[in-house]
Amino acid sequence: MGMKKKKTISFKSAVWTLIIVIVLIAAAKVLGTGTMGSAIRVGYIGSDGWRNWSASYSMLDGTLKHTIHLKDTQDTVRVEVATEDGQISIQMEDTEGNVIFNEEDIATTTFDVKVPGNVAVRIEADHHKGSFNIETIE
Repeated sequence: MGMKKKKTISFKSAVWTLIIVIVLIAAAKVLGTGTMGSAIRVGYIGSDGWRNWSASYSMLDGTLKHTIHLKDTQDTVRVEVATEDGQISIQMEDTEGNVIFNEEDIATTTFDVKVPGNVAVRIEADHHKGSFNIETIE
């Protein structure tokens, strides 16, 4: 009968793994990759791109944040919102954290926002049913 050897992880490996995870999380935050936040999403179908962010859902409740990256030739972000029920607010900040756009309780609409470069977009939803599409345009 052979005895199974129990595999243990060394302290050095554990420390390196932790460092790598922390660096990846910090890089994601600095580069603005992915969507961060705390929200309840029901029937949520979304796309988190480098130059766009969109989603449709039966219900969104909470806060989400995503960075939109513009090409050097771009200075405009188009925002499309469809509201069937509830409330949605959108705020945009430049890379220094200055608020450059803030709109609350948005009804179904489309508007263009002139921006100085990459923007952090924050969505706050209160039992919102509908969709949003945020994308760079020429």
